[in-house]
Amino acid sequence: MSQENNKDVHNAVTVEIKDENGMDDVNQFDSVSNVKSHTEIIKPQISSQRENSKNALKDSTNLQNSGSFRRSEGLTFPTPHTSQSQRLKKMKKGICVSYSPDAGFLERKFVVELVRQLKENNLAEDIWFDKDENNTDSPCWFSLRMEAIEKCRAAVLVLSDSYFMCPVSVYEGKTLIERKKADPHSVAIFPVIFSPFEKTEIIQKEFSAITRSAVDLTISEHLKLSLAEKTSVVIGALMEDLERYATINAAPVPSTPPDTEFTGEYRKKKICQWNPSDLQEWLFKLGIKEFYRQSLAESMVDGFLLMSLTDQDMIHQLGIDSRVVRKKIMQQILQTLDKEHRSPDNWHLRSRAQRSKPDIIYLVYDPTDVRLAQNMKADLKKKNLQVIHHDSLKLGRSKEEFLAINGPSIAQATQVIVLLTEASTGSPFVFHEVLFADWLGKKLVSAMFKNVWNILRASIKAVLGDCPAVDFETKMYNESLDVLEHHIKPLRRVPGVVLEQSYLNKMADGLKPLEMLATSRNGVLPKPVNGEGDPHVFISYQWDMQGRVEEIKELLENNGLLCWADVSMTGPPRGHSSRSTRSSVVHMDTGAETLQSQIQRNMKAASVVLSCITPKYLQSDNCKKDLTLAEMFNKPIIPVLLRFSPQESAPEQVRKILAGLNCIDLSNDRLYKQNLSTLLEKVKKIVTTKGYSKPY
Repeated sequence: MSQENNKDVHNAVTVEIKDENGMDDVNQFDSVSNVKSHTEIIKPQISSQRENSKNALKDSTNLQNSGSFRRSEGLTFPTPHTSQSQRLKKMKKGICVSYSPDAGFLERKFVVELVRQLKENNLAEDIWFDKDENNTDSPCWFSLRMEAIEKCRAAVLVLSDSYFMCPVSVYEGKTLIERKKADPHSVAIFPVIFSPFEKTEIIQKEFSAITRSAVDLTISEHLKLSLAEKTSVVIGALMEDLERYATINAAPVPSTPPDTEFTGEYRKKKICQWNPSDLQEWLFKLGIKEFYRQSLAESMVDGFLLMSLTDQDMIHQLGIDSRVVRKKIMQQILQTLDKEHRSPDNWHLRSRAQRSKPDIIYLVYDPTDVRLAQNMKADLKKKNLQVIHHDSLKLGRSKEEFLAINGPSIAQATQVIVLLTEASTGSPFVFHEVLFADWLGKKLVSAMFKNVWNILRASIKAVLGDCPAVDFETKMYNESLDVLEHHIKPLRRVPGVVLEQSYLNKMADGLKPLEMLATSRNGVLPKPVNGEGDPHVFISYQWDMQGRVEEIKELLENNGLLCWADVSMTGPPRGHSSRSTRSSVVHMDTGAETLQSQIQRNMKAASVVLSCITPKYLQSDNCKKDLTLAEMFNKPIIPVLLRFSPQESAPEQVRKILAGLNCIDLSNDRLYKQNLSTLLEKVKKIVTTKGYSKPY
């Protein structure tokens, strides 16, 4: 076989087929541009394919001798040869450290010190910490962290506000919880509460179960401890249990103080890879006096810690009292990072800052689904959408190469559609593209052609579970495609067509979070009922627009947002008479509570309050009481204009509360159809940020 053919065999995406003797055969897939797909010809031509594949394997012996195939979920990337000792060393990394990459200097220093002490306690060969793996500058950094979380036997979680505000660390926590849920013995979780959760609330209820068994450094007896003492408290609490998950107890590599002789090696490295010696040389070249350099050397500050350093950290943590020195260090950090940002191998950082192009869709799929992707691409093009995808002829020889080739294309897209099929569940291509797209901040939507939720990788569940999904499995293809188009372009650009409300409701009903869609029976989700859980949304309204309020409530609940509004209470609707119903008792059963107490209880639990504005609402007691209560409980308020109502006509107290709030106008049919999706997205954003509100 020629050299060109050899190259084609190894660049092609391959799938394993066992013959009678157990030999692995390799078949080449067609690209998206090809008319025929492998999935159509695999059965009728299986015997001829086996013969061709055997010849291909035989002729590619030289390539296999010079490198080894690393198989990932049945697909292959050619990789450089690794020794058996290197492979065993990778397997030993069984204890993962999960922390927020956005953490500040003090929290990062705690993580570094914690890892150091764990290694000193004979766990040097078992701790997986991305800083020590030298991958923090890689475009695959996110997927490498998630792979480590998926494979570890135990994980130490450093919890803080920063942890729950960073998507990367939240995904790691969710992945561990999902693994624990699927198999309680698959992984052990050791949480450490480093700082109070003051700015954020825990996003998922599952995290509350983790925090109950956490080592809490925020209790009064630990507050005044130094960082080293806090680390010792954690080591004392966890070490005995962590040792059970160690593969081999190995003595730690002794840490050496920074070298006094300068070699200039730091110029060849990125900041994140600098060791303390590199940092000392960099400071020396900047002309920083030895007194200040020594304070960083004593704290073993390296590039990893330097990148999180702030002016206040230098004052309070490192004792650098000179404003001139602090300013010079900060300016040089920014200049060095800016220079690194422009280097060719940092293309992924530039991609993150790149503006996406309108109406460009990136299609994520496994190469075995090439025909399906081809059909969807053609159908979306008919709807004036430009569809791009990975280059099927240039998949690269490693995950880094694969992302380097296709990552810039993902950065161009405004939306990323993930085709969920059986093949996608174990696909390394889908895995890396989904995680990279999420790292770029792209909007992800799943096209569920097969309900594969139960066999999805835990990390993919964590990323896609809360993202919208469209059911292509149990619904008609054309209807589901319309729902997908409506999600991508909420405003239909068809002149002269008036969208009926029933159509909008149908579009909204067809789009649900993937986890809800996948775990429901036949794709139909039971509607939430008041009283079955804490509401996400409290709806404040007046009886004259009750029909419209019920439509909004139904839309929100169809999207997984539990609402509370007293539209179904026994007795007359609220505000129907001149006397307020707030003081009346609703006799639903012998243990019934007053309507006012229900209102207070549900508003406490809600994450956001919708204020449905009409002229009568602004003048009602209900309006004043609800808005005052929302302000007292410090709840976000979204004013929704259902009928034109000048705020000047409202009482002064109501005007003060509503002043400065952006109102969503739904006052006529055109604006209702146009802005309903805006309301939904705004509510989702607040609920996702705030999570499940706790009573005050």
